[in-house]
Amino acid sequence: MVLVRMLLGRNRMENAERCEAYVAARRVLQTVERASRGWPANLASQAREAAQKTVRATAEGAALDASAARRRCARLALAAAIDLAAACDIARALGHAGSDLDDAHRETGRTIALLGLFFHASVAQSQRGT
Repeated sequence: MVLVRMLLGRNRMENAERCEAYVAARRVLQTVERASRGWPANLASQAREAAQKTVRATAEGAALDASAARRRCARLALAAAIDLAAACDIARALGHAGSDLDDAHRETGRTIALLGLFFHASVAQSQRGT
């Protein structure tokens, strides 16, 4: 989080914090940190990395004006969030259960939906601008 703040600067970080997709991505990162305790180390590491990638890409995209770069960031964030959803599915298939995993799955789905809207808004804004 500190690294994201340093890279984006204060004004751009404030823009990211107003972005619902970014707020959701941060929340899913915290949820996955809790849920992945007790998972196989390899799977937990993949899930955490996917959650971190989602936050980084969303923060970068939210700090940009509607552009091809913003859409690229949104696509990267969506791909990472989908990887995270898959990790949650795998954990469930391996027999892990509980409210933390349920929360991670729900928050990941919400993040994917908001990232889809974020991407769609970026496309719509760029089409209006041309």
